Amino acid sequence: MSSRFTSSSIERYNDFSRLNPAIVGWHVHVKVLRRFHTDDYISKGGLGLLLVDDKGNQIEALICSPLTSHYSTFIEEDEFYTIMNFRVVENSGFTKLTRSDFKIMFYDGTIVKEASSFSQDNYIVATPFGAIFNGYHDTSYLITLIGRVVESSDLTNVTDEPSVIGGYRYSFTIEDQEKKTLKCCAYGGVAIECHDRFRNVIGTDVTCVLRWWKVYQLLDGWRHVRIYSHPPYSNILVKSDADNVEHS
Repeated sequence: MSSRFTSSSIERYNDFSRLNPAIVGWHVHVKVLRRFHTDDYISKGGLGLLLVDDKGNQIEALICSPLTSHYSTFIEEDEFYTIMNFRVVENSGFTKLTRSDFKIMFYDGTIVKEASSFSQDNYIVATPFGAIFNGYHDTSYLITLIGRVVESSDLTNVTDEPSVIGGYRYSFTIEDQEKKTLKCCAYGGVAIECHDRFRNVIGTDVTCVLRWWKVYQLLDGWRHVRIYSHPPYSNILVKSDADNVEHS
């Protein structure tokens, strides 16, 4: 079971940058940035976490389905924890949530305790539009973008049933400080979220932060780049939420 943890000056934690599969006994102090349900071949029906340490390093954690019911009862977004006794595995796959070489994998001996907070403000690092247009971005990684909303569509559902959340689509365009623009499309619940957040503020100077979205190069040339939400990771912040942001 989890319990409230009070930090002490004698506690020592490992930075994510030091993690590797060759060593066991890691002990980390983390903030949960994102919590989501997974459906991949490793952790089908499980729980995924995006974690950040006090140095700003990020890593993905996976909890397989037999363990989900236990950990999901007390691990929440924007809360702090210490984690001990976990496996470190390669960060593989066609789509990667972080640039870490590794992921954390929980097992039945993993210990999670609620912990004191730490100061780590700049955990949202945005990719410059120019890096995408110039082809410098590796599209296997999800990215964060900051831009001013300059155009948006109506919220639509490609099915005949409004109750089918996965059928919703919402398109919009964002612009950076150099007037470069990117066309974006949100799917499912993220489409509804974008529409609802923009609905009352379109027409004003609205800045949004797209967190963990996917870059697609439809054809050669920057004019054919599109940004899509990528379930279950993507979400969006609007200007009032986007206080802790820096450009890479």
